Amino acid sequence: GGMGGGAGAGADADLKEVGRLLGEAQEVNERRRALASKLVVKGRKVMVPLLQQVEDEGRENPDKDLFQAPLDLFQMALELDEENGVEAQEALDTMMQVFEVDREAKRPPPNHGDPYDVVIVGAGASGVGMGLMLTRVFNLDPKRVLLVERGEQAGESFRRWPKEMRFISPSFNNQGWTASFDLNSVAFETSPAYSLGAEHPTGAEYAKYLDGLATQGELNIQYSTQVTAVRPDRTGFSVDVAPARPDGAQDWAVDEAQATTLRSRYVVWAAGEFQYPRKEAPEFPGAELCRHNSSVRSWKELPGDDFVVIGGYESGMDAVHNLTQCGKRCTVASSTAFWNVTTDDPSSELSPYTMDRVRQACRTSATPPRLLAPLRVLGVEREEESGGYIVRGRWGAPVEYPGGYYRTPLHDGDEEIEETGEEGTEVKLRTPQAPLLCTGFGGSVALGPARDLFEWGEKGSGCLAGSPLLNEHDESTKTPGLFLAGPAVRHEEHIFCFVYKFRQRFAVVADAIAQGLGHDTEETVQKCKAVNMYLADFSCCKGACGETC
Repeated sequence: GGMGGGAGAGADADLKEVGRLLGEAQEVNERRRALASKLVVKGRKVMVPLLQQVEDEGRENPDKDLFQAPLDLFQMALELDEENGVEAQEALDTMMQVFEVDREAKRPPPNHGDPYDVVIVGAGASGVGMGLMLTRVFNLDPKRVLLVERGEQAGESFRRWPKEMRFISPSFNNQGWTASFDLNSVAFETSPAYSLGAEHPTGAEYAKYLDGLATQGELNIQYSTQVTAVRPDRTGFSVDVAPARPDGAQDWAVDEAQATTLRSRYVVWAAGEFQYPRKEAPEFPGAELCRHNSSVRSWKELPGDDFVVIGGYESGMDAVHNLTQCGKRCTVASSTAFWNVTTDDPSSELSPYTMDRVRQACRTSATPPRLLAPLRVLGVEREEESGGYIVRGRWGAPVEYPGGYYRTPLHDGDEEIEETGEEGTEVKLRTPQAPLLCTGFGGSVALGPARDLFEWGEKGSGCLAGSPLLNEHDESTKTPGLFLAGPAVRHEEHIFCFVYKFRQRFAVVADAIAQGLGHDTEETVQKCKAVNMYLADFSCCKGACGETC
């Protein structure tokens, strides 16, 4: 009886606590509703005079910055209370309609007969960024700017990253405090750090950021569509497209029988790199026997525990870190000891984030990696007896890496982690698994249907060797009206492989296209320059030409 009474008393106490918490929750909800209602009332009080000024043809329109206060009030009301949110959303829609009417009034009519002003190939980082730059900044008609994406959502390539892969450049929402903004952002006033709460986003996270931008920016995107041909003529381009769907880890099934043709005045090629591995153009015999790192969906789930990694730059070192974290053994064969290289440009040396992870792999792992350099791979072949693979390589000349001496050492003891050999001698590395090819990407420009529409830098021409040649507007030197956006852009000794670099060329491309469509762009260009989104003068940039190109 005593036990039952105790249990009853406990239950009564729990019920009282539940009642108290429900009461507090109800009070909070009532305060939220009351505050949301006040925000809507105040927002309308500020908004109505501004809208009246817009409607009065005898007065100049108010500065758009004055609309920011009611916008903030209505958006906060939306977050606080759904009931008042209906009224807040109506007010927001009213203001946005005013902005759209104002933008359309300033937009010149089409000066050509094609249904599209621009077709952008790809809806990844460069495609989405380019789309927003053209429509939201340079005021092209969003219905006449079409993005063609073979994936089912924006950011398809990032969704195909290995689960453990991260952005090497850090995200931080520093806008408002400095002259720049988040290094991984493709559009001013956006931040992956703010949207995702991640400093080094995963591919899946970054794809979510891009998809959110595409939705919020109301970009016109045709998904599950493969571009099969780009055909220029005297007045514009015919772009052949066909339905596409994923077919395995890297391939796509394209339904050529359902092909259609789009007509556009301009084309921007922004299809990226990741889905076009360099394995398609092997630099040594037997490369086809290797597994390219872009086909790995998870290093943790990769079968096997002993690997040879070919390539010692970012992709190779990312593989090293993740393999050792999983307790797997790995040997790196690299023509350059990138872990000892420092340069003026972060595009041609290992990032601090990567170096930190490599040191972690060398110092704390139970299976530290072997780092072999300078070792040039000569070929890969199957070993019939064991069923494994042999990687043949030749030692290169000893290299002094300027600046490398002040790097923090990779390891503390006398472990044989970094290895080299006598110049000209050959070595054989045996591995039971297919060697991992981490030598970069051929890219969509070189391996896609637009290849013959570009001129290509000849061997021996520095950073431009094997790269598409562009004019000062990132337009093909061979095909007027065809522009390039993204990490494949090269100028002189400058490479634009990071987001914070290639995004600065979006406005350069948009300016050329908008002017060609009859837009007055002078004011817009100045605004882009003010926020570091228009880089036309390369004198501020360090040259980065080197083996990493």
